[in-house]
Amino acid sequence: MSNKYIVWEDKYKVGYKKIDDQHLELIEIINDLYDCMDNQNSEDELLKSEFKKALRKTVDYVSYHFSYEEKIMQAIEYNKMSEHSAYHREFAQTIYNYVKSYENGSLDAINNLVQYLKDWFLNHILVTDKKFITEVKEVLQKLSQQ
Repeated sequence: MSNKYIVWEDKYKVGYKKIDDQHLELIEIINDLYDCMDNQNSEDELLKSEFKKALRKTVDYVSYHFSYEEKIMQAIEYNKMSEHSAYHREFAQTIYNYVKSYENGSLDAINNLVQYLKDWFLNHILVTDKKFITEVKEVLQKLSQQ
């Protein structure tokens, strides 16, 4: 792999190992997509294959990661679940749109998707998910005191 676009740092941890592991996986997917940008020859079949593989990983990631988070939200009766879930749906739709754009021949889809994923990671995960995990920890703390 070439230079990493995003390097995992402790500041990215939300403090819930399973979710941190999943977020680390997202960074790896973003880095894979970024590597595709290094060689954007539209005729390169290897590029197309690698990008499609990274897209499949992205779609799979969205499905299981959001499902996992939302199960936790339901279990703790998270007070911002509908808002948080709406962000997830918007994210999934945006990913779908980038996939369709790429399939329709847009090479800009690679660049736009990578930038969108990075922005999502830095904004949603580091802000919204940290708030969510803080509430998870508070609920678990209350339960342990009962």
